[in-house]
Formats: sequence, structure tokens, C-alpha cells
Amino acid sequence: MGGGRLLIPFILWSVFYSMILIMPQVIHHKDVNWSKIMFRFITGKAATPFYYIVVLLQLTLITPCIVKIVHKGKKLGKICWFITPIYIVYVYMYNIITGHAPLLYETLFPAWFIFYYLGIEVRHGMKLNGNLKVVIMAFLVSCLEAFLLKYYGMSSGFYTSQITVGSFLYSISIIGVVLEKVEEDGEKNVLWQMGNCSYGIFYIHMFMLMICGKIIDKFSDNWIVYWGFRFILTTMTSYIVVKIMQNILKNSRKALKYIGFV
Repeated sequence: MGGGRLLIPFILWSVFYSMILIMPQVIHHKDVNWSKIMFRFITGKAATPFYYIVVLLQLTLITPCIVKIVHKGKKLGKICWFITPIYIVYVYMYNIITGHAPLLYETLFPAWFIFYYLGIEVRHGMKLNGNLKVVIMAFLVSCLEAFLLKYYGMSSGFYTSQITVGSFLYSISIIGVVLEKVEEDGEKNVLWQMGNCSYGIFYIHMFMLMICGKIIDKFSDNWIVYWGFRFILTTMTSYIVVKIMQNILKNSRKALKYIGFV
């Protein structure tokens, strides 16, 4: 995935979500904090998860170096496994000392490097076995850790984030199960089909989340029902929208590439 495939959709969708944020203020004649809008745009906060693209852009830049390290042998490769753990220790210590997380800590590539490097190793033949019991255990560890971090005064943004030891263990255990299932079923697997649309789903799902949330809110005030149906409906509608756009623009791959739907 090259920088162009990342950068152009990122800019287009960031503009789209920035406009959604700005329009109500303009309509109601309120002052727009343009410096804040630009900061959110640049740091991948125009929509909540867009910082992932900023991270991917960083990883794209260092990919040639990492590939060389992988090819040179296991000793250098082993060092790569420690990049994220060392960074996590830094984030934990910062929280303990200051009571809040470092600025933009989730936007720097070391936070996610372990998943990136794991992908490279799996692509080069490493086996990552899946086990549902391990997934359940990792989930419980993640929950317990969140309560402990809260108890010891960590910031809520940190202990509810994905950048904790428990969350990483949980994510990696799920990846193992998914990879094993996809390997068994191949292209017939539903996850495989959705995975082929995942980049487009990533960009559109925040908009669908807004719409689905408003619809479900009219029918239920039960938070379990609300969040459950919101998740299911958002996933389904996002996938359907991407598939429809892929069919409509099937003769214009460049257009699909620009909006991140291919």
C-alpha cells in the first residue's frame, strides 16, 4: 500500500468529515476555530480513527529499512519485537508520573509497530495459531487491566484505549484465530470478503455510525441494545455502500483508489 493510496483518500475523507464538523457552526453563525480544525486534520483526528492513516504513512516510509532487516537475519529481527513494548513502558510511566497520556501517543508508529512487524513475519512464513480459549483469557486480562489502571488513577483515555498490554494480547489472539480461519476457508470466508472492503469501510464507517446511531436512538434507550444494533447496522451498511460503489465505479479503478474503496 503506497503513500499515494493512503494520502489521497486520507485528505479527501478528512475534508469530508471536517466539513461535517464545520457546517453546523457556519449555519448557526458561530466562530470556527480554524487552527483546531487544521490540527485535527493534520494529526488524523478529523474523524476519530484517522490517526491510523498517519501511522501507516510513517510505517510506509520505514518499510524498505524493515524489509532489509528481515532479510539480514533473526538477530536484527528480534530487536524489532521490542520497539512497541519499550514504547508501551514509556506510555505507562508517563501516565503514572503525570496522570495523563502523552500528547498524540497513539499517532506515533512505535505504538503499533508490533502488529506491522507481525504481519511482515507472517507473510514470510511465521505461523500464528489461533485458540478461542486464549482469546477469552486475553479479553479477561484486558478488562482486569482496565479496572486496575482506573483504580490507580490512570487517565480514562488511556485505560479505555487499545494501547495497553491487555488490549494488545487480546488483539493478537484474535488475529491468530482469524488468520487460521481464513487459511482454512480461503475466499469463501466472510471475513475474507469483508477484508477486501476493509479500507473503504474504514473511511465510510464513521459517517454510517452517525446515521445509524440517530436511527436506533429513536427506537431504544437501552444502551446494550443501542450499541449492539449500532455496531451490526454500521458494519452491514458500510460494507454494502463500499460494494455498491465498487460496482458503480468498476470501470474506473482510479476513482475507487482515490476514495479508498479498492
